[in-house]
Amino acid sequence: MTLKYRPTTAKYRGKTKTLYIYYESRDRVRGGKVRWKPHVKRVYVSGTVERVERGTFTNRYGRRVHGLKIVYENPRRAFTAHRRGKRYKVRRATVEVTKIVELPSDARNVRIHTKKSEVEPTLMNIL
Repeated sequence: MTLKYRPTTAKYRGKTKTLYIYYESRDRVRGGKVRWKPHVKRVYVSGTVERVERGTFTNRYGRRVHGLKIVYENPRRAFTAHRRGKRYKVRRATVEVTKIVELPSDARNVRIHTKKSEVEPTLMNIL
């Protein structure tokens, strides 16, 4: 019995965009030296990105972290709700969602890319 591959974006409804956050941070290398190395983080967004801010924010667990705050609008379709034998309609709406991506405090040259090929040398090619 073989298991079918379930993509990471399957937990989101509708279309999902993958954002690649490229940044450089100081890492220790052989010989105890420190050097700037490129890193990439992959983030899934299930709506249209409204704005991106950089700074120190409180994440959803209440911890203060340094990084990027990605604010996007997530569309919601209209549906019929059933509560305690009653039936009513809920109109379609757009919900503003905030996602905090933690980055090192010394991160520099932070850029957001939408194509994997733009960050390919620094991103491990797993699949």
